[in-house]
Amino acid sequence: MKSINSLTTASVLLLICSSSVQADNFSADNYLFGDIGGIRSQIHNAGIDVSLGYTFETGGNLTGGQHHATSYADQTVLGVNFDLEKLLDLSDANFHFALTNRGGQSQNINDKAEIGQLMQSIEVFGRGRVTRISEFYYEQKLLSNDLNIKLGRMNVGAEFGAFQCEFAYLGFCGSQFGNVNSTVYNWPISQWAGVVKYQLAPEWYVKTGVYQMNPSWLKNSQNLNLGNPHGTLGMTIPVELAWMPNLNDLPGTYKLGYWHDTVGGDDLYYNQDGNPLIIDGGKARHHDSKDGAYFVAEQQVTAVNGDSSRGVSVFLMGTLNDQDITTVDKSLALGVSYQGPFAARPTDKWGLAAKYLHVNDSLADSAQLYNDNNALYTPIQETETVIASYYKFQVTNYSAIRPEIQYIHNSGGISENNDAWVVTLKGDIAF
Repeated sequence: MKSINSLTTASVLLLICSSSVQADNFSADNYLFGDIGGIRSQIHNAGIDVSLGYTFETGGNLTGGQHHATSYADQTVLGVNFDLEKLLDLSDANFHFALTNRGGQSQNINDKAEIGQLMQSIEVFGRGRVTRISEFYYEQKLLSNDLNIKLGRMNVGAEFGAFQCEFAYLGFCGSQFGNVNSTVYNWPISQWAGVVKYQLAPEWYVKTGVYQMNPSWLKNSQNLNLGNPHGTLGMTIPVELAWMPNLNDLPGTYKLGYWHDTVGGDDLYYNQDGNPLIIDGGKARHHDSKDGAYFVAEQQVTAVNGDSSRGVSVFLMGTLNDQDITTVDKSLALGVSYQGPFAARPTDKWGLAAKYLHVNDSLADSAQLYNDNNALYTPIQETETVIASYYKFQVTNYSAIRPEIQYIHNSGGISENNDAWVVTLKGDIAF
């Protein structure tokens, strides 16, 4: 089965997404190069925040797959936030710009070791070893900041279904519905879009957007194009409702989302004549649109001696995808983390999570039909389960490393595949 290559906004959120927060919580201590002789503070006070972040991920399979293999990938992100109120006297306005360079080896662990897993063990891999425009948009707040409008180049995962990215395993990192839908692009791919968010109440917001769906943005040749290449097929329209309470004075986030696209895709089971593709062949039936839904829930549940900066949090997130088109039609992830597990290391973090991936029944039905009518056997895909755990060593304010171990059961959803153990190491630094 084809490996899923859509990548998430992922480690970027830890490194540069803070550029929009720096204006309120600026500290030169959060960067390797500090204040650079006062320059960083001066340009911050003038209305410009610059961030440069680097992430690396490496790992290999201990068991499972067809070979023992290792792989390495990295990502460098340059982000700039312009406070247009300070610079141009435009009230509550900002402009955001980000460039992303991805490097490393040309194959991930899954491909080199032939594990067959549905999601990657090192999430930062892919989308070409080039430098891309990942953000280029104007942001305006209105109505006493209750209304937020963004226009320009963005990616879906940074705005909808957004989630932290501590794990190296893709299934626990960033927005998930883009990882299993070929028409939804996550970081570092950006497309022309508009997003509107309205703060219904202090703890509630609703958000919607319209994103261009143009597969030409995936081409390496379009990496620095600020125009609009040929090839637009339609739109992706997400909607999200969120509740962000403080339960027992501990923060939580609960998101419920739905998305619709006007591009659609090919049926997994039927051809244009309504007969099974696996038997009769021909061209797949095309659907003009597709839909999906997702949820994200994260809640801190304990504090340490009244200190809410330390404690245990739990999360649950899932996706429901198009039943006719999408290979992974359902997914569910459950996890727990402990911020500051040791008093002597209050900024370290430990995490453990499990992921359930369900392969569309249409593919299982096709494989069974083929086996019933042929002497040769084709494996039947059903479900894959992944369990992963990491420990984050916060080395300094601006750097961290995370060793991680992953267990992959029924890789590719195929019970005949050997289970795999994968170890990874993820690190990041903010310059």
